Amino acid sequence: MRDRPGRLAAAAATAAVTVSLSVLVSTASPATAAGENHPFPTHVTYRTGVVPSASQADRDAAVRKQYDSWKKAYLRAACGGYLVYATGDAPGKGTVSEAQGYGMNIVPLMAGYDTSAKAEFDGLWKVVKDHRDSKGMMQWKIDGSTCKYADSGTPDAATDGDLDIGYGLILADKQWGGYTAAATDWLAKLYAADVAPDGHLKCEDDGPDNDARPSDFMLDHLRAFAAYDSAHDWNKVVTRTEAVIQEFTAKYSPTANLLSDFVVGANGTSPKPAPADYQESQPDNIVGYNSVRVPWHMGTDALVYGSPVTKNVATKQSASYKAKAGGNPAKIYPHTKLDGTPTQTGDQCECANDPVGVAAMAAGDQAWTDALWKYLATNPFGDTYYGETIKMLVYIVMAGDYWTPAS
Repeated sequence: MRDRPGRLAAAAATAAVTVSLSVLVSTASPATAAGENHPFPTHVTYRTGVVPSASQADRDAAVRKQYDSWKKAYLRAACGGYLVYATGDAPGKGTVSEAQGYGMNIVPLMAGYDTSAKAEFDGLWKVVKDHRDSKGMMQWKIDGSTCKYADSGTPDAATDGDLDIGYGLILADKQWGGYTAAATDWLAKLYAADVAPDGHLKCEDDGPDNDARPSDFMLDHLRAFAAYDSAHDWNKVVTRTEAVIQEFTAKYSPTANLLSDFVVGANGTSPKPAPADYQESQPDNIVGYNSVRVPWHMGTDALVYGSPVTKNVATKQSASYKAKAGGNPAKIYPHTKLDGTPTQTGDQCECANDPVGVAAMAAGDQAWTDALWKYLATNPFGDTYYGETIKMLVYIVMAGDYWTPAS
């Protein structure tokens, strides 16, 4: 998404496989009176890796506890529906499309436990529908008081939010039914707006065709899109995304397999780190507050679909973070060079630590998985929306409660 100085300031202040792959096995209680087909907890058996040693009951309880906390703090009625309060990222207790997309993933996955989930999802979706840009995607930043676009220039959209909103719609369709038309329409507009001619994902819908943001590489979402939407070639996007990952890491991070916050040359065979001041100047040519999410996305795809590409990346990333941190989750930092060396270590955020837990699971590292699971229960740096929302989704995956709409 676009530059988010509020997040950076807050952080500083606190110091080629396709959808034909077999998917995970899930077991759930019968549909509830509210009509859920996958009521929480829907337990799944992942295709690879390990789960935390804690009992399933304890893992489910941890997810419920985090959800109660997250919902109370960040899900708010506003703008004629519901929005996810993105602290530091939007004025007037507003939201960004990334946050709205996260909410549209979390709420259907917690339906059954949260008896108001469907109404909340519909409210989240209403805010999206009421704030579209010229390409039909959600305007990336909304003021929570005026309910208007809150950035300069012509309203545009960010690919991460677009992807999560699309995934949320198909989750809702599989959970409750009745969202098929909305989901297929959204995916058609997303494909037209955010997929470059060669098949890779652009950073935003009005951006150039040669760059990419690896935190958008949500391959589990793309495979689910391919299973759901046969009208568009999502397998082409899967294949191209995997190619960008492999081409980039082979040259710039062969041992750690880390991906910089932004990549240029993504439409060719030699993708490379973007210039340090490309968009957010964190710097953008190393891992920063965007690519801290990559271990979570790579690990999730490996767990759910058994992809050898993402399993390999997740395994190398997990091993690198573990080695550099000496096995201590508290020593994983949001700014990391592509060789795995942490930098700017005075800046810490749970958003850097928690995603590694999913990669550790995919890697099959039981001790590291258990250490990171235990660390999830803490918030040592006082993170707000960003860290706590990522934690919520990581909790669902690590608990073994992340069912896929492609199953």
